[in-house]
Amino acid sequence: MVANVEQINEWQERVARWQASGLSQRAFAIENGVSQRQVSYWARRLGEAQLSPAFVPVRVTPAGASSGIVLRSERGWTVTLPLDVPASWLAELMRAL
Repeated sequence: MVANVEQINEWQERVARWQASGLSQRAFAIENGVSQRQVSYWARRLGEAQLSPAFVPVRVTPAGASSGIVLRSERGWTVTLPLDVPASWLAELMRAL
């Protein structure tokens, strides 16, 4: 399926509304007059597009500068973790982000 920019933008907005709604895909689709298959397809397609960066920008500060590990997103969110968080858990968190 070849999609034009207008269609992609429309579905990005629609998928964002679905995710913010708290509704199931089926309920959202019925409420908005689209098929559940379309919602599922576009959520998957747009989600895969967001996973494309292989590297995440990181800024390292000197050891004594903070009381924990601070993760800051380009989108504006911040997560502060204790310094003794297990490395395996932190790696799992980074993969999920």
